[in-house]
Amino acid sequence: QILCITCDNASSNTVMVDALSDQLPNYGGRAGHARCFLHMTNLVAKSLLRASNVKRGNQLADVELRAEE
Repeated sequence: QILCITCDNASSNTVMVDALSDQLPNYGGRAGHARCFLHMTNLVAKSLLRASNVKRGNQLADVELRAEE
């Protein structure tokens, strides 16, 4: 018995879950599809960094140091 499948937010995973629900009558389908919380948190953090125009590398450390002063 499969209770839940955890994966990232790729649309191909939704297609896979739909196909599994067709193949396995006891599987709950999309109700049993848990998107990975850490992956979603990472996407949000990247979006916020992009919105504030912070670049990768040492420049991020510089921003953190200025914020502490």
